[in-house]
Amino acid sequence: MKEKIDIVELMRARLGDNFRVGDKLLDIRRNADSIGEMARKQLDENGEFAKVYAESIAEWMDSIANLANDAVALLIENQKNTN
Repeated sequence: MKEKIDIVELMRARLGDNFRVGDKLLDIRRNADSIGEMARKQLDENGEFAKVYAESIAEWMDSIANLANDAVALLIENQKNTN
């Protein structure tokens, strides 16, 4: 597994307008990591928590989708500003 990039590395990259895009992508990774961690923990649980678990996953996935959309919108905005 590759080493995870942190905010300090992102700042050092001097991305200019694309810094916000990188920050959004790090947010997406953090959310995905949280989902994976919860999923692994729930593997040992019984069906008693299935509904709560499913609701949490749905909310997190909505959040991840929104973050990804924000990142793409920033990329498009930044590209328009360079032309």
